[in-house]
Amino acid sequence: MRLPPLSVLITWPTPDYDHPVTHGPALLIVNIIFITLVTVAVVGRVYSRLIVKQWFGVDDSLILLAYLFTIGMTVVVVLANEAYGWNLHEWDLKPSMIVEANKIAFVAKLMFTLAATFTRLSLICFYYRLVKDSGLRWFNWVLHASLAWTVAVCISFVCEVIWLCVPTQAYWIFPPMANAYCLDEGKVMLGGGVINCFSDLLTTVLPIPIIARLQMPLKQRVGVCILLCLGCIVTIAGAIRTYFIWKSLIAQYDEPWYAYPLWIAAAVEIDLAVICACAPAWKSLLQQRITQLSSALSDKLSSLRSPHHSSRGTPSSTSNSKPAIFNPLRSLPWFQITNLDFERQRSTQDPEKGEPHPVCELGVDDHQIELRNDIGSREFRHSDIVLRRDPDMATRPETPTLRIMKRQSVEQESAYIGSPRPSPRRSIGTLLPGQWLSERRGFVKKLLPKR
Repeated sequence: MRLPPLSVLITWPTPDYDHPVTHGPALLIVNIIFITLVTVAVVGRVYSRLIVKQWFGVDDSLILLAYLFTIGMTVVVVLANEAYGWNLHEWDLKPSMIVEANKIAFVAKLMFTLAATFTRLSLICFYYRLVKDSGLRWFNWVLHASLAWTVAVCISFVCEVIWLCVPTQAYWIFPPMANAYCLDEGKVMLGGGVINCFSDLLTTVLPIPIIARLQMPLKQRVGVCILLCLGCIVTIAGAIRTYFIWKSLIAQYDEPWYAYPLWIAAAVEIDLAVICACAPAWKSLLQQRITQLSSALSDKLSSLRSPHHSSRGTPSSTSNSKPAIFNPLRSLPWFQITNLDFERQRSTQDPEKGEPHPVCELGVDDHQIELRNDIGSREFRHSDIVLRRDPDMATRPETPTLRIMKRQSVEQESAYIGSPRPSPRRSIGTLLPGQWLSERRGFVKKLLPKR
């Protein structure tokens, strides 16, 4: 904290330690809101990677480090605002609070630098994965240069914060040490703010060459534009923060009062940067939720449109209609025929021995109907193809031809035996072996002349 000259000190009002003028809770409210949004964004990203995608990349690890340093910066800034007079005029600060306020400012600068660096590194690693199989070799070199620039900026910022004063503790000791040497903090921090704005802008515009080569639907283009706009807001917040660096450290001597909006802009800048870095990972998470929601909504609408049917397409339990086997097969809807076939397959299994056995029922014309697993010893039937439970059948659209084949296959598997009058439509495949042999002998006797 700079000591103002005597000509400025005599213009300051009398200190008011009991009821000082403050900025209010704006800094506290902004930090709480934005750190909550950042927490939601990071948790959603981790859930999307570990649960939905089931993998975790280098960019995800870097964003977790950025999140930790963002939390650290938020904690120290809120603590300094509430306990050490960062929302007061400099003349209302107690001398005992100056040392602690300077220490917290020292830590907050380091936290901001590391949070911004790891956020940029996470985005650059994400860009590496985007162009991994695109064949854009020149863009890989651009990413290499951006990575080297980001690391160099981080190292230089950390060094200038730590060794702004020699020895280091001279930065926060008050009154100033006699043998200490300190650089001009205003000029150093102003140059760092300009470089930081350039780095934010560079990270924002890096994906534009990739996006320009992609053929994307309108929704994806809108989403990309929103992300780029958020990146521009990060750059604007950095520019505002740089302006208040100049205002509080160069243009004015009332450093705590004019640095108050500086820390608000810093919170908006770093928190929005983390949110932008987490936004691409939310795509798979939102798609999964939207798909589940749309599926549930469509099921609900379907049930409302056909209330007399259950959710599986079978007749409701309150219906007074006869069982499906007593109805003419050609007059049954497709879902009843399918259900009839599944019930027949379950009924032909012996619950004790697990062996199939014939099931006989009486039809509407008093004919005995036998449902058998293999009718007529045919080696190829439509039912072998149509009625087989295919796992993809639920998602495969049913054509009118497929529906007709299902009905024909069910009719072919219904055999009339022991009827008073044999049906003229019976074939050899629909008769039992003994019945077929007896009818053939009778047919041969009719053809032979009587002796």
